[in-house]
Amino acid sequence: MSMNTALSGLTAAQADIAATSNNIANVATIGFRGSRTEFADIYNQSPFSVSRTAVGTGTQVTRVAQDFSQGSIVGTGNRLDLAIEGAGFFALRPTGTTPGAAAETLYSRAGAFGLSAGGVIQNASGQQLLGWPVATSGQVLSEALTTAMPLEIPLSMGTPVATTAVSLAVTLPTDAAMAGSQDAVPPTAAFSVADPTSWAHRTSIPMFDDQGRSVEAEVYLVRMANPSATSEVTAYAAHLVREGAVFAPAGGNTLSFDADGIPVTGSAPLSFAGAEGAISVDLTSSTLDDQPFEVSSAAHDGLTETQLTTLDIDSEGTVWAVYGSEDRVARGKLLLVNFSNPGGMRVMGSAAFAATTESGVPMAGSPGGSGFGLLRSGALEKANVDLTEELVNLITAQRNYQASAKAMETSSSMMQTIMNLRG
Repeated sequence: MSMNTALSGLTAAQADIAATSNNIANVATIGFRGSRTEFADIYNQSPFSVSRTAVGTGTQVTRVAQDFSQGSIVGTGNRLDLAIEGAGFFALRPTGTTPGAAAETLYSRAGAFGLSAGGVIQNASGQQLLGWPVATSGQVLSEALTTAMPLEIPLSMGTPVATTAVSLAVTLPTDAAMAGSQDAVPPTAAFSVADPTSWAHRTSIPMFDDQGRSVEAEVYLVRMANPSATSEVTAYAAHLVREGAVFAPAGGNTLSFDADGIPVTGSAPLSFAGAEGAISVDLTSSTLDDQPFEVSSAAHDGLTETQLTTLDIDSEGTVWAVYGSEDRVARGKLLLVNFSNPGGMRVMGSAAFAATTESGVPMAGSPGGSGFGLLRSGALEKANVDLTEELVNLITAQRNYQASAKAMETSSSMMQTIMNLRG
């Protein structure tokens, strides 16, 4: 019997060393919860045994308990790094899990998150952070755990609108000698993009297609008339070219200037038609001057999606996004989950746990709410493992193992002595 007792001591010490070694190995693991091995003594008694002379028969491991005390918090500067100051766990869902599948939800204190290519907040293991839907003002629309969804942040905002009107202001030279490569006024050849002798000046203009993408577009200006004894008007013809296609003028395409270099009264935006529809080009802010050709301004009415520029999470878990120079809008609210018995949760690895009947029903709430800690963005909670204490525990467990081995050796010697007596 003494041999079995010593063997149980060896097994218990080995389990203690394994748990301590695991704590030491994970001392740098974010959100790791340390564990300790708990033991109970063993007594085998028959109904007729005398309790005051009963000798124990060893020890056994009753459980490996998790330590859910607060770990130290360190700042990182990354806004998607999150730490919980107080009680609660992040709710996580593996990628591809069916929405509402509460049994597949995991819980963790590890808050190292980032954005996926699709804009979902998730950790390095691909587990998606759960939150509640909110209005753009930040008001929560539902606080039921079953309605929690992965927090998805749109990477852009707005509806693309194709360009239909362009406003272009240029300064055109009064001197015909500054008419670029144009060979004559008017040119001897019909307008052609490929023939520089058929136009005087050209400039790129901003333009979007119906998907909000920038497209290549240019305006070509052809000097058509110089001032003369009978007329003080200087005239230019405009041609619109988009991605190599020449748009046909929908009406007149001539811009005339008086002797003062001001567009002639009554000039209106020029209209052009192409496969993509009609586009107007307003050149009425242009002037004629004794200087080389230059562009003063260019604008258009097309719209593109505004890209995400800033993402922030406040202490109450509301996720705020800023697109371009617009005001910030709320995109979700992170939730926390707690249990009546956190020690009853099942360890799943990657610093995550799963709910069990022993842990109780998961209770969801907002960071900073009753029973839940505050959220700290730009920080991480380190493992709640004291390395010095673990090293001391390791030495103690090693001595316990050596002592049990010595007890087994002694028991073996006693048995050998008995065998020698028989010989």
